[in-house]
Amino acid sequence: MIFLILIFTIAIILAFGMLFFRAWEIRTSRFKKEQEEKIFTPELSFRYIEKIVLYLTKYIIQWIVLSSVKFWFVVKTKTKILLRNKLPKINQFFKRKNSINDSRKITFIQRAVMESKIKIRKVKEKIIKEHEEVEEGRKIEVDKIL
Repeated sequence: MIFLILIFTIAIILAFGMLFFRAWEIRTSRFKKEQEEKIFTPELSFRYIEKIVLYLTKYIIQWIVLSSVKFWFVVKTKTKILLRNKLPKINQFFKRKNSINDSRKITFIQRAVMESKIKIRKVKEKIIKEHEEVEEGRKIEVDKIL
């Protein structure tokens, strides 16, 4: 990481050095017009170098952002696992507590669903009790016959 920062710093310093040198040439009129009048020069132009530096800085910034996001999510998940497994009391402290007793916070649909569940449970219990009584009555009659 330090190596990349060092290379990036050197590249920025060299880019500013080229800019200052070009500005100095233009101010003192030391550049040759004959060179600029050539039709095609296969030389590496400052514009091309500028594009390369801009693309490199874009990728470096993207890499820094993505690595920091990745590091954040790794730390987040590891702390969540640590709290869940090693420190359950702290984990329970940070859990949300749903208060079902406060009827003002429950919506109409939630209340209807809860009432339906309660009624279904009561019907199940009633059916189970009736069938147990019937089975016990049959056992008593069978015992009397035998």
